[in-house]
This record gives sequence, structure tokens and C-alpha cells, in this order.
Amino acid sequence: MRDTKYATELREPGVKKWPTGSEGRIERLLIKKSRTEEIRFSWWKDGRLATRPLDLSEEDLLTLFEDAIAKDVFTTEFRARLKGLL
Repeated sequence: MRDTKYATELREPGVKKWPTGSEGRIERLLIKKSRTEEIRFSWWKDGRLATRPLDLSEEDLLTLFEDAIAKDVFTTEFRARLKGLL
């Protein structure tokens, strides 16, 4: 897992890969400066974090969420609250 000056990755990210080689990720991070756990939605191109928003279809978003849930990126409390919203 990745560890940078900014943050430490706490779980394997949920990933959606596209034929172009780019991928969308949902990551659980420990932000070093604030010592808080946060979720990051990110777009990766050529193995590097892109400085652009992650734009994707609802179908791809569901696929990404499914992978993130399977990899325990989200806490049990978050999943329960999300289920309540639906």
C-alpha cells in the first residue's frame, strides 16, 4: 500500500479499470497532518494520480463501489447509514 508525505493508504482501494489503462479508485486514507481518516475518489492515468476530476457513468460508479465494498474501504457504520438512505 502507498505511503506519501500527505497520507497513508489504510486499505487496498476499490478499483474500476478501463481499456485505456486508466482507472478510478476509492481509497481510505489516513491524512498525516490532521490524523483523520478520509475517503478519496481519484482518477489514475498511466499509473499516476491525475489532477482532474473522476467522471464516470452510473454503471461504472456501481462497479467501483462494489469493489470498494468488497475490499472493506467503507466502515460498517457508513454502509449501514448508506443503506438507510436507499
